[in-house]
Amino acid sequence: MPSVLLQGFIAPSYVDTLRPLLPADWSILSWDSRTEDKAAFAPLAEQADAIVGGNIPGPAWPATPKLKIFQIPWTGYNFTDPTRMPAGVPVCNCFEHESTIAEYVLLGMLEWQIGMRHMDARFRASGWGGSMPGNGRRHGEVKGKTVGIIGYGHIGEEVARRANAFGMNVIGIRRSVKPTPPELQWLGTTEALDDLLAQSDFIVLACDLNDDTRDLINAERLAKMKPEAVIINVARGEVIDEAALYEALKNKRIGGAIIDTWYNYNAIGKPEVWPCNQDFQSLDNTILTAHESAATLGQVERRWQFVADNIQRAVAGEAVLNQVMTGTAQAGVPW
Repeated sequence: MPSVLLQGFIAPSYVDTLRPLLPADWSILSWDSRTEDKAAFAPLAEQADAIVGGNIPGPAWPATPKLKIFQIPWTGYNFTDPTRMPAGVPVCNCFEHESTIAEYVLLGMLEWQIGMRHMDARFRASGWGGSMPGNGRRHGEVKGKTVGIIGYGHIGEEVARRANAFGMNVIGIRRSVKPTPPELQWLGTTEALDDLLAQSDFIVLACDLNDDTRDLINAERLAKMKPEAVIINVARGEVIDEAALYEALKNKRIGGAIIDTWYNYNAIGKPEVWPCNQDFQSLDNTILTAHESAATLGQVERRWQFVADNIQRAVAGEAVLNQVMTGTAQAGVPW
């Protein structure tokens, strides 16, 4: 009987979601870091053919003689590296969030140009407000605007397709050289970042957080943006220098920001934190959300279907999908 262990504080919440997606002979084990003793993890890990989750408790892996895959049930894996994963075990992540984040990005750009929330507030307060037919306030449009995508990958591709449908121009950069796809006007490497910043009306951050991208957008780079340009961060907060972004917004050196990813996150057993260290919430040229751009029921269903399929591949000895690393940690050896 194959077994999968859902561990941490996120994955155990999805036991009931995963159960109908696996064959009846699979056993689902669970270890919840919020409520269970750390010592209970090791005997469960020893039984598991697959482990789904994030960081494990303790400074070293217990014995995992049956383990064939460590499946991260989300995209980011900057919390770990090969030295913190069992030797020889493939570590995989999953996507299925790209379409929902792309819809969020398009919504942000449309709302920025059209301002439906402001229209609604005016109408509720004053109806026609004295205007005659055809003489109402004018709003913007996204047609003809340029979207620059930093980190052109799964999310960027979905954003580009939707932006094309609205008559927008799309350009992008990525780390590695790749032919320009039909949905882009041009696709460059990070050497073209300054060109992208100078040309874009909307700049979408969709890159990984790593040593090369931390504070990628700093005061110098913000100064290269158009004064009316808007930056949209659905990557990680630390990709933008927080203080530099706040000063650029406060002093209206750029048009605005739509921010979904932040600098401070809550952690188990610690007091709740405020998402940012700067006063973004007081600015009138920001739209702020709580890391919710991908949060739809459909995305959850697609993601856990991928998890179920991928761990079954591993147990069957088939090639797994979305492998991001192979572990090198020896059991019992602290990293």
